[in-house]
Amino acid sequence: MTATATPKRRFLNIKTLLGIAVSLLGLWLGFRKFDAVEFMLSLKETNVTLFLLAMLVMVFQIFLRAIRWRYLILPLKPAPLSAVFGAQMVCYFGNHVFPLRFGEILRSYALNKTTGISTVSIFGTVVIERLLDVLFFMVLLPITILAFFPVWPEWMRWSGAGAAGVLCLFLLLLLLLRHKEAALSGYFSGKLANSNRYRKLIQPIRNFIKGLRTLRQTPHLGLISLMTMIVWVMSIFNVWVTGTALNVFFSFQNLLLLFFVTSAIIAVPSAPGYVGTYHAGAIGILLYMGYELSQAQAIAVILHAVGFISLTSIGFAYFIKYHIHVKDTETKNDINQELGA
Repeated sequence: MTATATPKRRFLNIKTLLGIAVSLLGLWLGFRKFDAVEFMLSLKETNVTLFLLAMLVMVFQIFLRAIRWRYLILPLKPAPLSAVFGAQMVCYFGNHVFPLRFGEILRSYALNKTTGISTVSIFGTVVIERLLDVLFFMVLLPITILAFFPVWPEWMRWSGAGAAGVLCLFLLLLLLLRHKEAALSGYFSGKLANSNRYRKLIQPIRNFIKGLRTLRQTPHLGLISLMTMIVWVMSIFNVWVTGTALNVFFSFQNLLLLFFVTSAIIAVPSAPGYVGTYHAGAIGILLYMGYELSQAQAIAVILHAVGFISLTSIGFAYFIKYHIHVKDTETKNDINQELGA
Protein backbone atom coordinates (compact mmCIF):
# COMPACT_ATOMS: atom_id res chain seq x y z
CA MET A 1 0.00 0.00 0.00
CA THR A 2 1.41 3.39 -0.94
CA ALA A 3 1.93 6.22 1.49
CA THR A 4 -0.61 8.36 -0.30
CA ALA A 5 -3.28 5.66 -0.44
CA THR A 6 -3.21 4.95 3.25
CA PRO A 7 -4.38 8.42 4.39
CA LYS A 8 -7.26 8.22 1.89
CA ARG A 9 -8.36 4.91 3.36
CA ARG A 10 -7.97 6.36 6.86
CA PHE A 11 -10.22 9.34 6.16
CA LEU A 12 -12.66 7.98 3.57
CA ASN A 13 -14.36 5.27 5.59
CA ILE A 14 -17.69 4.51 7.19
CA LYS A 15 -16.82 6.43 10.37
CA THR A 16 -16.08 9.60 8.41
CA LEU A 17 -19.25 9.28 6.36
CA LEU A 18 -21.28 8.67 9.51
CA GLY A 19 -19.77 11.79 11.10
CA ILE A 20 -20.63 13.89 8.05
CA ALA A 21 -24.17 12.51 8.04
CA VAL A 22 -24.61 13.36 11.73
CA SER A 23 -23.27 16.88 11.12
CA LEU A 24 -25.65 17.43 8.22
CA LEU A 25 -28.52 16.24 10.41
CA GLY A 26 -27.40 18.67 13.14
CA LEU A 27 -27.28 21.57 10.67
CA TRP A 28 -30.75 20.67 9.40
CA LEU A 29 -32.16 20.47 12.92
CA GLY A 30 -30.56 23.75 13.95
CA PHE A 31 -31.21 25.80 10.81
CA ARG A 32 -34.18 24.21 9.04
CA LYS A 33 -36.17 27.27 10.11
CA PHE A 34 -33.91 30.15 9.20
CA ASP A 35 -34.75 33.85 8.93
CA ALA A 36 -31.71 35.47 7.33
CA VAL A 37 -32.82 39.01 8.19
CA GLU A 38 -33.39 38.28 11.88
CA PHE A 39 -30.20 36.21 12.02
CA MET A 40 -28.11 39.05 10.59
CA LEU A 41 -29.72 41.54 12.96
CA SER A 42 -28.69 39.32 15.88
CA LEU A 43 -25.15 38.99 14.50
CA LYS A 44 -24.86 42.77 14.04
CA GLU A 45 -25.25 43.17 17.79
CA THR A 46 -21.88 41.46 18.26
CA ASN A 47 -19.36 43.57 20.12
CA VAL A 48 -16.19 42.99 18.10
CA THR A 49 -13.92 43.92 21.01
CA LEU A 50 -15.53 41.36 23.30
CA PHE A 51 -15.51 38.79 20.49
CA LEU A 52 -11.74 39.27 20.12
CA LEU A 53 -11.40 39.08 23.91
CA ALA A 54 -13.25 35.76 23.88
CA MET A 55 -10.77 34.45 21.30
CA LEU A 56 -7.87 35.59 23.48
CA VAL A 57 -9.42 33.81 26.46
CA MET A 58 -9.76 30.69 24.32
CA VAL A 59 -6.08 30.80 23.35
CA PHE A 60 -5.11 31.41 26.99
CA GLN A 61 -7.15 28.38 27.96
CA ILE A 62 -5.13 26.26 25.51
CA PHE A 63 -1.95 27.75 26.98
CA LEU A 64 -3.09 26.49 30.40
CA ARG A 65 -3.77 23.08 28.85
CA ALA A 66 -0.23 23.14 27.49
CA ILE A 67 1.14 23.78 30.98
CA ARG A 68 -0.86 20.84 32.31
CA TRP A 69 0.24 18.58 29.46
CA ARG A 70 3.86 19.56 30.08
CA TYR A 71 3.60 18.19 33.63
CA LEU A 72 2.25 14.94 32.20
CA ILE A 73 5.17 14.76 29.78
CA LEU A 74 7.77 15.66 32.42
CA PRO A 75 8.46 12.05 33.55
CA LEU A 76 9.36 11.20 29.94
CA LYS A 77 11.59 14.18 29.24
CA PRO A 78 11.50 17.91 30.04
CA ALA A 79 9.91 19.65 27.05
CA PRO A 80 9.93 23.39 26.28
CA LEU A 81 6.56 24.97 26.97
CA SER A 82 6.66 26.62 23.54
CA ALA A 83 6.92 23.20 21.85
CA VAL A 84 4.10 21.77 23.96
CA PHE A 85 1.87 24.78 23.22
CA GLY A 86 2.62 24.48 19.50
CA ALA A 87 1.73 20.80 19.51
CA GLN A 88 -1.53 21.60 21.31
CA MET A 89 -2.41 24.11 18.62
CA VAL A 90 -1.60 21.60 15.89
CA CYS A 91 -4.03 19.24 17.64
CA TYR A 92 -6.91 21.71 17.41
CA PHE A 93 -6.08 22.51 13.80
CA GLY A 94 -6.14 18.79 13.04
CA ASN A 95 -9.43 18.20 14.83
CA HIS A 96 -11.01 21.17 13.03
CA VAL A 97 -9.78 20.21 9.55
CA PHE A 98 -9.39 16.41 9.47
CA PRO A 99 -11.98 13.79 10.47
CA LEU A 100 -11.80 11.20 13.26
CA ARG A 101 -10.08 13.48 15.83
CA PHE A 102 -6.88 13.15 13.81
CA GLY A 103 -5.44 16.11 15.70
CA GLU A 104 -4.57 13.84 18.63
CA ILE A 105 -2.17 11.89 16.42
CA LEU A 106 -0.87 15.07 14.79
CA ARG A 107 0.05 16.62 18.11
CA SER A 108 1.91 13.48 19.17
CA TYR A 109 3.81 13.59 15.91
CA ALA A 110 4.46 17.37 16.20
CA LEU A 111 5.90 17.05 19.70
CA ASN A 112 7.98 14.08 18.59
CA LYS A 113 9.51 16.27 15.87
CA THR A 114 10.44 19.06 18.29
CA THR A 115 11.55 16.99 21.31
CA GLY A 116 12.46 13.52 20.05
CA ILE A 117 10.16 11.83 22.58
CA SER A 118 8.58 8.58 21.37
CA THR A 119 5.22 9.13 19.68
CA VAL A 120 3.70 6.22 21.60
CA SER A 121 4.86 7.70 24.91
CA ILE A 122 3.48 11.09 23.94
CA PHE A 123 0.18 9.56 22.87
CA GLY A 124 0.00 7.85 26.26
CA THR A 125 0.03 11.27 27.92
CA VAL A 126 -2.71 12.40 25.52
CA VAL A 127 -4.88 9.50 26.71
CA ILE A 128 -4.22 10.49 30.34
CA GLU A 129 -5.09 14.12 29.58
CA ARG A 130 -8.40 13.18 28.00
CA LEU A 131 -9.12 10.85 30.91
CA LEU A 132 -8.59 13.74 33.33
CA ASP A 133 -11.08 15.89 31.42
CA VAL A 134 -13.67 13.11 31.37
CA LEU A 135 -13.25 12.48 35.10
CA PHE A 136 -13.56 16.16 35.96
CA PHE A 137 -16.70 16.37 33.84
CA MET A 138 -18.13 13.32 35.64
CA VAL A 139 -17.40 14.93 39.01
CA LEU A 140 -18.58 18.46 38.17
CA LEU A 141 -21.87 17.48 36.49
CA PRO A 142 -23.47 15.64 39.45
CA ILE A 143 -22.31 18.32 41.91
CA THR A 144 -23.79 21.07 39.75
CA ILE A 145 -27.06 19.20 39.27
CA LEU A 146 -27.38 18.72 43.03
CA ALA A 147 -26.91 22.47 43.46
CA PHE A 148 -29.61 23.28 40.87
CA PHE A 149 -31.72 20.16 41.28
CA PRO A 150 -35.14 21.88 41.71
CA VAL A 151 -34.82 24.07 38.61
CA TRP A 152 -32.93 21.98 36.06
CA PRO A 153 -34.85 19.77 33.58
CA GLU A 154 -35.44 16.12 34.34
CA TRP A 155 -33.18 14.90 31.52
CA MET A 156 -30.27 16.82 33.07
CA ARG A 157 -30.97 15.18 36.42
CA TRP A 158 -30.82 11.78 34.76
CA SER A 159 -27.58 12.83 33.05
CA GLY A 160 -26.14 13.71 36.43
CA ALA A 161 -27.22 10.37 37.83
CA GLY A 162 -25.58 8.64 34.87
CA ALA A 163 -22.36 10.61 35.39
CA ALA A 164 -22.38 9.69 39.07
CA GLY A 165 -22.84 6.04 38.13
CA VAL A 166 -19.90 6.14 35.71
CA LEU A 167 -17.81 7.84 38.39
CA CYS A 168 -18.66 5.06 40.85
CA LEU A 169 -17.64 2.46 38.27
CA PHE A 170 -14.39 4.32 37.77
CA LEU A 171 -13.67 4.33 41.51
CA LEU A 172 -14.49 0.63 41.65
CA LEU A 173 -12.09 -0.01 38.79
CA LEU A 174 -9.39 1.94 40.62
CA LEU A 175 -9.89 -0.27 43.67
CA LEU A 176 -9.70 -3.39 41.52
CA LEU A 177 -6.53 -2.11 39.88
CA ARG A 178 -5.00 -1.51 43.26
CA HIS A 179 -5.80 -4.90 44.75
CA LYS A 180 -6.54 -7.21 41.80
CA GLU A 181 -4.51 -5.75 38.94
CA ALA A 182 -3.00 -9.07 37.79
CA ALA A 183 -6.38 -10.84 37.83
CA LEU A 184 -8.07 -8.00 35.97
CA SER A 185 -5.37 -7.87 33.28
CA GLY A 186 -5.54 -11.63 32.92
CA TYR A 187 -9.30 -11.52 32.46
CA PHE A 188 -9.05 -9.04 29.56
CA SER A 189 -6.07 -10.85 28.03
CA GLY A 190 -7.63 -14.29 28.36
CA LYS A 191 -11.37 -14.78 28.50
CA LEU A 192 -12.48 -11.66 26.61
CA ALA A 193 -9.66 -11.90 24.06
CA ASN A 194 -10.90 -15.34 23.05
CA SER A 195 -14.41 -14.07 22.42
CA ASN A 196 -15.15 -12.91 18.87
CA ARG A 197 -17.92 -10.67 20.19
CA TYR A 198 -15.67 -8.67 22.53
CA ARG A 199 -12.30 -8.93 20.77
CA LYS A 200 -12.48 -5.44 19.25
CA LEU A 201 -13.04 -3.95 22.70
CA ILE A 202 -9.88 -5.43 24.18
CA GLN A 203 -7.37 -2.85 22.98
CA PRO A 204 -9.43 0.22 24.03
CA ILE A 205 -10.05 -1.39 27.44
CA ARG A 206 -6.36 -2.16 27.83
CA ASN A 207 -5.50 1.43 26.91
CA PHE A 208 -8.03 2.68 29.47
CA ILE A 209 -6.61 0.49 32.22
CA LYS A 210 -3.10 1.52 31.27
CA GLY A 211 -4.20 5.16 31.46
CA LEU A 212 -5.68 4.63 34.93
CA ARG A 213 -2.51 2.91 36.11
CA THR A 214 -0.30 5.69 34.75
CA LEU A 215 -2.57 8.39 36.15
CA ARG A 216 -2.36 6.82 39.59
CA GLN A 217 1.44 6.90 39.40
CA THR A 218 1.76 10.34 37.79
CA PRO A 219 3.96 12.83 39.69
CA HIS A 220 2.43 16.23 40.50
CA LEU A 221 -1.06 14.70 40.32
CA GLY A 222 -2.42 17.32 42.74
CA LEU A 223 -1.06 20.19 40.65
CA ILE A 224 -2.31 18.57 37.44
CA SER A 225 -5.78 18.19 38.98
CA LEU A 226 -5.73 21.86 40.04
CA MET A 227 -4.75 22.86 36.50
CA THR A 228 -7.66 20.78 35.16
CA MET A 229 -10.08 22.67 37.39
CA ILE A 230 -8.65 26.03 36.28
CA VAL A 231 -8.92 25.03 32.61
CA TRP A 232 -12.59 24.14 33.03
CA VAL A 233 -13.33 27.34 34.95
CA MET A 234 -11.75 29.31 32.10
CA SER A 235 -13.90 27.37 29.61
CA ILE A 236 -17.05 28.37 31.49
CA PHE A 237 -15.84 31.97 31.75
CA ASN A 238 -15.25 32.04 27.99
CA VAL A 239 -18.86 31.06 27.32
CA TRP A 240 -19.93 34.01 29.47
CA VAL A 241 -17.59 36.43 27.65
CA THR A 242 -18.89 35.24 24.29
CA GLY A 243 -22.45 35.76 25.45
CA THR A 244 -21.71 39.32 26.54
CA ALA A 245 -20.27 39.98 23.08
CA LEU A 246 -23.83 39.47 21.82
CA ASN A 247 -25.38 41.45 24.70
CA VAL A 248 -26.58 38.18 26.19
CA PHE A 249 -26.00 37.89 29.92
CA PHE A 250 -26.49 34.30 31.03
CA SER A 251 -27.54 33.53 34.58
CA PHE A 252 -25.08 31.25 36.37
CA GLN A 253 -27.54 28.38 36.08
CA ASN A 254 -28.03 28.85 32.32
CA LEU A 255 -24.31 29.41 31.81
CA LEU A 256 -23.51 26.02 33.32
CA LEU A 257 -26.36 24.33 31.48
CA LEU A 258 -25.12 25.66 28.13
CA PHE A 259 -21.55 24.72 28.97
CA PHE A 260 -22.40 21.13 29.92
CA VAL A 261 -24.54 20.53 26.84
CA THR A 262 -21.99 21.95 24.38
CA SER A 263 -19.14 20.09 26.13
CA ALA A 264 -21.00 16.78 25.93
CA ILE A 265 -22.27 17.21 22.36
CA ILE A 266 -18.77 17.40 20.86
CA ALA A 267 -18.27 13.76 21.86
CA VAL A 268 -20.86 12.79 19.23
CA PRO A 269 -19.25 11.64 15.95
CA SER A 270 -19.33 14.52 13.48
CA ALA A 271 -17.59 16.20 10.59
CA PRO A 272 -14.32 18.05 11.39
CA GLY A 273 -14.70 20.97 13.75
CA TYR A 274 -17.87 19.61 15.41
CA VAL A 275 -19.87 21.44 12.74
CA GLY A 276 -23.58 20.74 12.97
CA THR A 277 -23.57 18.73 16.18
CA TYR A 278 -22.29 21.68 18.22
CA HIS A 279 -24.77 24.07 16.62
CA ALA A 280 -27.74 21.74 17.07
CA GLY A 281 -26.91 21.16 20.75
CA ALA A 282 -26.35 24.84 21.49
CA ILE A 283 -29.45 26.00 19.62
CA GLY A 284 -31.61 23.35 21.28
CA ILE A 285 -30.60 24.27 24.82
CA LEU A 286 -30.85 28.01 24.09
CA LEU A 287 -34.41 27.51 22.82
CA TYR A 288 -35.15 25.62 26.04
CA MET A 289 -33.85 28.65 27.97
CA GLY A 290 -36.39 30.83 26.14
CA TYR A 291 -34.29 32.59 23.50
CA GLU A 292 -35.77 33.35 20.09
CA LEU A 293 -34.71 31.01 17.30
CA SER A 294 -32.72 33.60 15.32
CA GLN A 295 -30.93 34.77 18.45
CA ALA A 296 -30.19 31.19 19.50
CA GLN A 297 -28.75 30.47 16.04
CA ALA A 298 -26.56 33.58 16.21
CA ILE A 299 -25.29 32.71 19.69
CA ALA A 300 -24.47 29.16 18.57
CA VAL A 301 -22.58 30.40 15.49
CA ILE A 302 -20.55 32.92 17.50
CA LEU A 303 -19.79 30.42 20.29
CA HIS A 304 -18.47 27.97 17.71
CA ALA A 305 -16.60 30.65 15.75
CA VAL A 306 -14.65 31.85 18.81
CA GLY A 307 -12.76 28.58 19.08
CA PHE A 308 -12.83 27.56 15.44
CA ILE A 309 -11.33 30.77 14.04
CA SER A 310 -8.71 31.38 16.73
CA LEU A 311 -7.46 27.82 17.22
CA THR A 312 -7.60 26.78 13.58
CA SER A 313 -5.65 29.82 12.37
CA ILE A 314 -2.94 29.60 15.03
CA GLY A 315 -2.82 25.82 14.72
CA PHE A 316 -2.36 26.12 10.96
CA ALA A 317 0.60 28.46 11.52
CA TYR A 318 2.27 25.85 13.75
CA PHE A 319 1.34 23.09 11.29
CA ILE A 320 3.27 24.98 8.59
CA LYS A 321 6.10 25.92 10.95
CA TYR A 322 6.75 22.28 11.88
CA HIS A 323 6.58 21.16 8.22
CA ILE A 324 4.06 18.46 9.08
CA HIS A 325 2.73 16.26 6.29
CA VAL A 326 -0.20 13.97 7.00
CA LYS A 327 1.35 11.13 5.00
CA ASP A 328 4.44 11.28 7.24
CA THR A 329 2.35 10.23 10.22
CA GLU A 330 1.73 6.91 8.47
CA THR A 331 5.26 5.94 9.47
CA LYS A 332 4.08 6.17 13.08
CA ASN A 333 2.33 2.81 12.94
CA ASP A 334 3.05 2.33 16.61
CA ILE A 335 0.29 4.80 17.48
CA ASN A 336 -2.16 2.93 15.26
CA GLN A 337 -1.22 -0.29 17.06
CA GLU A 338 -1.70 1.48 20.39
CA LEU A 339 -5.20 2.46 19.25
CA GLY A 340 -5.93 -1.06 18.14
CA ALA A 341 -6.33 0.04 14.52
